[in-house]
Amino acid sequence: MNEQKVGIGEVRVEQGKVKLLAFGVGSCIVIILYDETKKIGGLAHCLLPFGSDMSLKYPRDAIAEMLRQMSQKGASKGQVIAKIVGGATMFEGFERHAIGKRNVVKTREELNSVDIPIIAEDVFGNWGRSISFNIDNGEVKVRSYRHGEKIL
Repeated sequence: MNEQKVGIGEVRVEQGKVKLLAFGVGSCIVIILYDETKKIGGLAHCLLPFGSDMSLKYPRDAIAEMLRQMSQKGASKGQVIAKIVGGATMFEGFERHAIGKRNVVKTREELNSVDIPIIAEDVFGNWGRSISFNIDNGEVKVRSYRHGEKIL
């Protein structure tokens, strides 16, 4: 199976036998969009809740770009579901900035605004995660040193 890493501020959309990977996700938010009927999926690795420039570092722009690319591959927006992972508070003393929490809240708002349901999530806490998204079957594995592996 072809595996592709998605770094911070990147979006990848693929179809079929591909795994999309994101490593070391702390306060960042990973947004996974999937059309199960067409086996088309995307993963965005967003850094911040919003900003003044157009950038894939932000949920709004990353979601729009994933939907655009998925549509080009034949996905139907009405079939797309979402899973989100991340939004941790990684360091004590940074709670007041709440970047992770704001990333989760903003992502939920943006997905709601485009009528895409979030069917699973693994968010908040104070630990990092690594994500593997198998587009062929829709399986999302979340691994962390502290909590082992779970499937969303």
